[in-house]
Amino acid sequence: MLTPPPDMYPSCTWADRPVTATTTFGIGTAVTVEPRTGLTTCYTVHAYDPRTRTALVNPDQREDRAGVVRSVPDEERTRRQMAVGDLDELRLVHRRTRDDITWLHTNHCRHTIKAAFTAGGDRDVPGHRRVYRMWMQTTEERTYRFIVRAPSQQAAYALARSWWQGTPSPTGYVGGHLEDGEFIDLLSCEGACDMPVWPYADAIADPV
Repeated sequence: MLTPPPDMYPSCTWADRPVTATTTFGIGTAVTVEPRTGLTTCYTVHAYDPRTRTALVNPDQREDRAGVVRSVPDEERTRRQMAVGDLDELRLVHRRTRDDITWLHTNHCRHTIKAAFTAGGDRDVPGHRRVYRMWMQTTEERTYRFIVRAPSQQAAYALARSWWQGTPSPTGYVGGHLEDGEFIDLLSCEGACDMPVWPYADAIADPV
């Protein structure tokens, strides 16, 4: 069985200098997320300058938390310069000539400049690399945010409920992480991302 290729060629310095797209397809994607509503705007990246930490982008589509995707109207697709600090995610990709000394399976080299939990952040991501950020409120009005490693959003919900509330038994729930008599009141997914390496021992981490 082939192992998935890494995202980047070893020691690639392509994104360490200003780069500009030579086609309308761009050199990558960028994302902004509206914190209050979770509305995700996806951009096509046409240029990137690491010295000024800016990217030339134009909006392509918007996706809400429910997963509804809408194209940006043509009159709003103007290119604009955006600071990397104003973007929640920035991923660049380029082709390069494959040489025989590498052990990669692809001639695409991907540079993740910045990553974020976004609506649709699990799209086209292998199941073992999908991570979801969840928000939860209990019947005692305590709130928590945490991340879950799961192959799908439905599996993330199920795992979160089992981890926090436990499993049903004749005397109630057992094995959970909530106080006795406390239950999950609200549970929602705030976004997803691609996380190739999961550094935690459990499938749920960072509860705050």
